[in-house]
Amino acid sequence: MALIVGVNSYSSLADAETYFTTRIDVAAWHAATEAQKEAALVTASIQLNNLNWFGVIMSPDQDLAFPRKGYYLDQMAGKAIYLDGTVVPNRIINAVYEQAYHLLNNDGLLDGNGSPDSIKVGPIELIGLKSTVQSKISPLALAFYKPLLSRAHAGGMWHRAN
Repeated sequence: MALIVGVNSYSSLADAETYFTTRIDVAAWHAATEAQKEAALVTASIQLNNLNWFGVIMSPDQDLAFPRKGYYLDQMAGKAIYLDGTVVPNRIINAVYEQAYHLLNNDGLLDGNGSPDSIKVGPIELIGLKSTVQSKISPLALAFYKPLLSRAHAGGMWHRAN
């Protein structure tokens, strides 16, 4: 299935391209094909879609977890942010961009094929290598979306009040 905003992705490829023009250290994004970028956006949206968010979806027929109605505490703003159910928060869209980039920059991240068991070059051999990728989730993506997670996923940041 192709990327369809609101069905399987929180963002269009054009909007993602705009985001990455203002972001440094994104060589993997620029090197990827259009199809790879769209697949990364869809996969990132699916990953975020399956988390436990504050609030409730607007319709039982919607495919994605956002838009939602409810509110969450934004510690940077120092107040509750109300979700009116009509828009996807920028925090979620930015998290999708960062997670999509994380997926493109770490081939094999989801299937576990990204780390060999051993490497041998001439007389030098390394055995039992461990993956250098710390998480399947981008730390930047997590920073964007963590305030919107329910208490169970957010590490007990505050009580659920919606």
